[in-house]
Amino acid sequence: MKGLGTIITIWDKIIVLLYLLSGLLLFVTYSYALLPIAVIHKFFVAFGIGWSFMIYGFFYKRLKQPYIVASFIVFSIIQIIIYVSFKNDSIFFDRIGGTYLSTLLYLPAMLISYHLFNLLNRFIYKDDLIITGPGNRFGQNQNGRKIRTLDFVFSIAGALVFLFSVSILF
Repeated sequence: MKGLGTIITIWDKIIVLLYLLSGLLLFVTYSYALLPIAVIHKFFVAFGIGWSFMIYGFFYKRLKQPYIVASFIVFSIIQIIIYVSFKNDSIFFDRIGGTYLSTLLYLPAMLISYHLFNLLNRFIYKDDLIITGPGNRFGQNQNGRKIRTLDFVFSIAGALVFLFSVSILF
């Protein structure tokens, strides 16, 4: 399946499907009280932080594919709607310094921070940002170029922005 000049691989579909299924599983677990609320809180944290860091660190190349970007924008909108709908209504998600539901905002914050730092990198160097994370070793050639110091700086800053902006603001 070709879309806008990019090839959608089976892995891309699997990533999107796994993200969707894990979100649905979390929703069903909460809706039907299948687990104690303390365990569900941990799942919310793991879901929000875990998926956002995985997408940011391991799958960032896929954030240039329209199918993946569109899918995660749709999921982000759904997560924002869930957050707004439940944040004041459910005492089950309250915690010191916010709510467990705020982890649903990590994906939208990650998408925004990634694209913001990618635009900044394009402005400075006229090419795409390379996220330096677990999937990228120091100095590894990628996108036809070596990793720059600003790739490290923007990668760390982007991760800190999406992690702490949600934690502090919500």
